[in-house]
Amino acid sequence: MPKIEMRNTVTELWDKKIAFPSPDEMPYPAGIRDMMVHRATPDYKFLHDAGIVVHKKQLFASWYNCPEYEMEEESIIRGRCSKDDGASWSEPMIIAADKSGKVLYVPSVFVPYQSALWAFVLKMIGLDLPDRLEAFLFDEETSQWISKGFIAELFLPNCPPVKMPDGNFIMPGRMADKLGEMPLRPAMAISQGANILEHWDIVPLLPAGEKMEFPESTLIADANELTAIIRPDHKSDAFAVVSNSKDMGRTWSPPQASNMPMSDSEPFAGILSSGQRYLISNTPGRPGPRRNLLTIAVSRPGEKAFSKIWRIRDGYSESLSAGPEWSYPCAFESDGKLYVAYTSEKHHCVLTIIPTASLLV
Repeated sequence: MPKIEMRNTVTELWDKKIAFPSPDEMPYPAGIRDMMVHRATPDYKFLHDAGIVVHKKQLFASWYNCPEYEMEEESIIRGRCSKDDGASWSEPMIIAADKSGKVLYVPSVFVPYQSALWAFVLKMIGLDLPDRLEAFLFDEETSQWISKGFIAELFLPNCPPVKMPDGNFIMPGRMADKLGEMPLRPAMAISQGANILEHWDIVPLLPAGEKMEFPESTLIADANELTAIIRPDHKSDAFAVVSNSKDMGRTWSPPQASNMPMSDSEPFAGILSSGQRYLISNTPGRPGPRRNLLTIAVSRPGEKAFSKIWRIRDGYSESLSAGPEWSYPCAFESDGKLYVAYTSEKHHCVLTIIPTASLLV
């Protein structure tokens, strides 16, 4: 298998001094555990956009479900929880639903905040047509999710919010310009201080009139320096797109292609407790489905460029009876472990638990 050639650009995500490895040269992290969180059922065959969080020593996973096809008939947010680190899971719970099919709920992100667990869920009026972002609170007495109102319009969240040094939260995603249009501009939602229920400002990363195909965004928030990593268009040559901000997300550099190979699929990024930046994404290089190789790249502690990459999933899994497609990751670090949830075949929700010590470089 030939190595992937990197482009030489000013936007360096991968350490240009290190050759990008072929898939066969990428190891698996030591000590990883894989498990099926939820498998498709006859009543809900379509599943996508997994979420994961640890809250009060419980794992919570989420996804959106449709009866057969994406955002047709109905689209609801469901989830399961685990009290034994993923060994067993509760029966599915409903986070947000409208059985009439007039409202489509897609997607959701978990938000642990002030000892409570929230979910931000987008209401859509049609296939990929955003309306309003709704905040749901998990009631620990009843195990029910309760709506607490709307916090933004025309914004589709791709990753949970991150707190910035100025006290505001910032949440990566994409936006529509008006009701009835698709969200084709990468964007950030910024809170009004620490109150996550006040209206959030929406800041586009592209000027009006400029659009991308499916600009799903993630974020590395390193003190005052913000790096947005954006899914490349399908017709591009498969490199991550990057935009930067140095004023707490109020203005952004024009999105520019990087030297980091990435398939056109949603990425997820962050900073580990070790000080290492990480990026989970689909990496090109395998024949067959473009999302059959799911990887995690990391930097050295305190450095910006990624310099080591591991496989998380690669093709069909006999042990899980799933694959070969794996996509749309979400991650949460807790107690020395990185929990990575993702979709398989747009049917199943899968979880991989990675010891963070195995990612040290």
